[in-house]
Amino acid sequence: MRWLLRRVGWAAFACCVLQAPAWSQASKEVSQFTIARDLVQPHVVSILVVLENYAGGEKRQSLSAGSGTIIDERGYIATNAHVTENGVRFRVVLNDQREFRAKLVGTDEISDLAVLQIIAPTGTRFKHAQFVESLSSLRAGDPVVAMGAPWGLRDSLSAGVVNHANRLLVSLFEDEANYEQNFNETQQTARYYAWIQHDAAISPGNSGGPLVDLQGRIIGVNTRGSFFGGDMAFAIPGPIAKSVVNTLIEHGQVRRSDFGFSVRSLRGTGLQSGALISSVARESNAERAGVRAGDHLLAVDGTPISLGEPESIPEFRRTLAQRTPGTKLLLRIRRQARELELSVTSKEQSPKTPRRAEISSFGISIQEITEALMLARYLESGDGVIVEGIVPGGPAASAQPPLQVGDRIFGINGAKVRHYGEFLAQIPKLPSSEAPAQAVKLSFDRGGETMLALLKPAPKRILASANPELEKSWAGWQVQALPQPLASELGFAQPGYRITRIYPNSPAAKAKLQIGDVITAVAGIAVKPSGLKETSALDLRIRNADPEHALRIDFQRENQPAQQTEIRLTLAPSAKDKAPRYWDELLSLTVRELSFYDRIERQFDDSQQGLMIERVESGGLGGLAHLRESDVLVQVNQLPVNDIKSLKAALAKCSAEKAEKLSFLVLRGTETRLLFVDSPWNEKL
Repeated sequence: MRWLLRRVGWAAFACCVLQAPAWSQASKEVSQFTIARDLVQPHVVSILVVLENYAGGEKRQSLSAGSGTIIDERGYIATNAHVTENGVRFRVVLNDQREFRAKLVGTDEISDLAVLQIIAPTGTRFKHAQFVESLSSLRAGDPVVAMGAPWGLRDSLSAGVVNHANRLLVSLFEDEANYEQNFNETQQTARYYAWIQHDAAISPGNSGGPLVDLQGRIIGVNTRGSFFGGDMAFAIPGPIAKSVVNTLIEHGQVRRSDFGFSVRSLRGTGLQSGALISSVARESNAERAGVRAGDHLLAVDGTPISLGEPESIPEFRRTLAQRTPGTKLLLRIRRQARELELSVTSKEQSPKTPRRAEISSFGISIQEITEALMLARYLESGDGVIVEGIVPGGPAASAQPPLQVGDRIFGINGAKVRHYGEFLAQIPKLPSSEAPAQAVKLSFDRGGETMLALLKPAPKRILASANPELEKSWAGWQVQALPQPLASELGFAQPGYRITRIYPNSPAAKAKLQIGDVITAVAGIAVKPSGLKETSALDLRIRNADPEHALRIDFQRENQPAQQTEIRLTLAPSAKDKAPRYWDELLSLTVRELSFYDRIERQFDDSQQGLMIERVESGGLGGLAHLRESDVLVQVNQLPVNDIKSLKAALAKCSAEKAEKLSFLVLRGTETRLLFVDSPWNEKL
């Protein structure tokens, strides 16, 4: 749900139920409410979407949810475009709890509508709801019902009334020409319709769900909510949604004409007829035809027009956009007391949302240069691609000179790159051996400067490689500093370091040292802390000692005379951040091998095997299986996972056998959990 303001509280929903409008109290209306519920709610679905987004130069998978309605026996589902935006996989849960995969049939961002189709056995037919044919009788005060899955709670509905049947989202204090809503950087929605404003409670997750009248007809598609000023909600009018949805089902897209100009109503101008040209797009056909902002538009193709109020603008723009691309429009305008006739040829509206991709070997994510993006960023050329994100420490960040977000790459190794697809095709492949990849010469534009950079491609690194760890000696204890004043007050004759922890089977444990002992000297040299947080005097003595020889330790034990013992140090176990790591593309997660300290914290014995999960993308297979960070993965499809090599082997075996499901046995806290997810070999990732 694209929320205009803040999230609603549950009290708003309770209010809607406990303080129902007067119409809901009458038995006749209650019966009609039941009819509306029974006619539509069985066909409302919950939609689970796996999203692909880009951040920091990397592709990230996450989960989102929305609602939709089955509107055709073939399993077509009407929903919002912002529900399916960036979606790569879709699942729908029906009212009867059946669950299906779904495919994206088409998206129309400018109306914020999309169509999914249920993937079901051939011949399957679905019962469905109906759109209303006309809203000519819709009035403020008419009862309505909103259905969907707010906060992911499916089969929910709420009641309210229509507040306004033809609302533009622009207040009296704003420029009326700004009624469109931003969809993304280069795209606006709600250009060709006004909203149905109502007060039936909707929340995130209701997006794409139906707004229904008491006759059980879909009068709108819920899209937006606002919680200042009386729990306002907004729906796309049903007849417009029906037209767009049917076009998407038939053609997969909605083709529209673009003439390159916008109009505003006559409100506040003192004019009695026509409309005003409010804007003219740069380098558009309207600009080339001589149309100027401020022109008084009198007629279109010889037919006089009169757009007296802002609410009349969307229908006028929709009528023009529905013309076949390439047709001519004859405009009669008045400019400084002169009347002119100008002919404007339409062109097809180009895609506004650019495609994106991760170039892992370069350590960047890129986006396509569309016409809208080129104009929005004042680019002199549409050749190449735009650098959208850069992986810190990756090849692009280490190039000479380093690339920057916003750079326009238009050449690879001297070959010109004219568009997005050409760029992807020209990216050099990494060698299959361990040999380093050849450096790549990139030509790019930065703020009008034409520059060159040398970049060395490298395999994807989700986590920075740990710095090599130097071997050092280890006693197997943790200590706190006891400087002189504190040591005296605690009853110790000398300052030193009090042992606070002894690791099992460590040199300290074997030397029979105890928690509470205060170390005062190492190899006959006193160790005196200078402050409460200073442990370096002892750490350096231990770290630099020879583990091959016994080391004498002087210590005090409470209420006993000073003592000595010998300790044979060992090499320090590797820290967690030095453990081998592996990013699995299939599961979209990062694992690392268990370290000594993991075993201590989890109280694992030496025989416990497994991999610690460090990162899980919620939209990847691991996330869909509900794997979590800090889980210890011990089995995949009953195959043991002891280390990174065995995980790779287990997944390779599952792939070769085309396993129907993937199962994961994990250790989580004090529990052992068995988790499942549909295998990737039965559906397209």
